[in-house]
Amino acid sequence: MSRTNPVKKAKAKTDRPGSRAPVPAQREVDLSLPQALELVRGLLANGKLDSAEHLLDAVLAALPDEPDALHLAGALRDLQGRTTDALSLIDRSIVLKPDDPGRWNDLGNVLAKLKRRDDAMLAYNKSVALAGDTAAAAAAYNNLGSMHVFDDLLAAERCFRRATEVQPDFAHALYNLSQTLIELGRVEEGVDVCGRAIILMPQNASREHVARAYIHLGRTEEAIAHYQKWLSEDPDNPVLQHHLAALMRPEHAERASDAYVESVFDRFASSFDAKLADLDYHAPEHVRDAMVALYPNPNGDLDIADAGCGTGLCGPLVRPWAKRLSGFDLSGGMLGGAEARNVYSDLHKAELVAFLNEHHEAFDVIISADTLCYFGQLNDAMHASARALRANGHVIFTVEVLDDDSQPHRLLTSGRYSHSLPHVSMAATTSGLRVVAIRRVKLRAEAGRPVMGWLVTLHRP
Repeated sequence: MSRTNPVKKAKAKTDRPGSRAPVPAQREVDLSLPQALELVRGLLANGKLDSAEHLLDAVLAALPDEPDALHLAGALRDLQGRTTDALSLIDRSIVLKPDDPGRWNDLGNVLAKLKRRDDAMLAYNKSVALAGDTAAAAAAYNNLGSMHVFDDLLAAERCFRRATEVQPDFAHALYNLSQTLIELGRVEEGVDVCGRAIILMPQNASREHVARAYIHLGRTEEAIAHYQKWLSEDPDNPVLQHHLAALMRPEHAERASDAYVESVFDRFASSFDAKLADLDYHAPEHVRDAMVALYPNPNGDLDIADAGCGTGLCGPLVRPWAKRLSGFDLSGGMLGGAEARNVYSDLHKAELVAFLNEHHEAFDVIISADTLCYFGQLNDAMHASARALRANGHVIFTVEVLDDDSQPHRLLTSGRYSHSLPHVSMAATTSGLRVVAIRRVKLRAEAGRPVMGWLVTLHRP
């Protein structure tokens, strides 16, 4: 039978929508071979394996040596988990049609599942050789890279990069390349590539990751449109409101809302410490170093407030100085982590300014690691700190650096604020506090770049 002759009276099963079981009734139709094979491809792509198998059986009964049908039958067996049968069928299809790079790539995939690594790599290389510098080589290059990630990251990088050269919109290869670059320590480049991958396949990423990808790549208008559409579906979401403000009016927003702070940190409480460890986070150590400079000999005789204590990363570091160590935070989830450290005398769920205003001259030292990053203007927080300090007390805090002295603060796309040195000094002095020291320090790393901060020490005369 020729390839253009019909596959007569193939019984095409159809699946009832919304039902797992196929409809018992069958209808007989005449299909040409190309039509039958195209229908099989569609059925396989949609997971309708039973219908695809029935149609392939009809094709192979009429044309037992049809190479494309054998190849599709091998793909079907692979999807069914019958890998050895898949290998036999794809092998037969290659004997009949040896110059198709796609089936060599599929042969490699089956061999890889059978843990025949060397044979799989030979098959992928054969696919690449047949495809040349065309997009047909992309899948095999990507698969070769996946084989190399376990023993040769540089070889994996070359393969993933080649896949993206012959097919620039190959999202999975871009993602694999990004993870390999990060493993190689080239984090900034890896994050850039990851952003490109996410934008190409947004259906495989969270809305939040898509927004971050737009922002990271400088595609601000698209990020704004993304947030606006999302906010139209969830208009009371404080996180979306805050991030949209960061994109549209970064110079004017005064502080993150309590609802935003509580929502964000409750969500990340369980993974917060691990995430900060990955970011090489040093703010608590900087606070501890400032305590050493002020009080070289910890005598356990100070009343200390940890403002925005989070999961309590500062607690163990400053405990040697404390007679009483009070922690407070807006996030109940974070306070649970702080309680588990068993170093705080008392913990409170409270907003920073309100708590300090209610505790007049209650503390010798107030510390705050990366909490004032969620305030724009610092005046209210400094006034409250001055009120809560006893005479001769100190405030130690960190905020992110804003190098543009023409602005007091700026809302960043991360949702945090950066602060200029003149604003930090002005907010302190107008509150009656004296600047002891302001040092520029590295707080952490993000996307392979250092995030610089001010380590500020103030004194209440």
